[in-house]
Amino acid sequence: MLSELLTNWKMHTHKFDEMLILVVIIVLDLALGTFPLGSNFSNIGGFTSGFLLGFVILTRRQHHWLNLNKSNTSQKQESYQYALRIISFVLLSVGLVDGGVLFFKGVDLNDYCSWCHYITCAPPSCKPGYISCEDYQIGNKLNVT
Repeated sequence: MLSELLTNWKMHTHKFDEMLILVVIIVLDLALGTFPLGSNFSNIGGFTSGFLLGFVILTRRQHHWLNLNKSNTSQKQESYQYALRIISFVLLSVGLVDGGVLFFKGVDLNDYCSWCHYITCAPPSCKPGYISCEDYQIGNKLNVT
């Protein structure tokens, strides 16, 4: 949604309202990712992938829907969007390939970044052993707490 808003900025009538709504959604999503068993790494990866993929897919201005005449400015915007499409596609491809290689090699990026664990949890819940799971069986019942 953010890449579509930025791509078609001049076509939106309530630009700042829409931008504010998107920023609130992003902040809430990142805040929810700090709860125990949540992951902001997946939120950030999904946001980045969706943002770049939005530029790849949503590059054309929809002039025919608004019955606007094409002028030199629209041609400049189309060439700008074409360049943005290529750059976004390259960044997305490199990111996915690098992420896949690191995943299959079993690299833990927390070993290379001392503060990255704070991205995925709020400081009080980052203590080792904060979340524990106990199970016990009574007859045919398995209780997990």
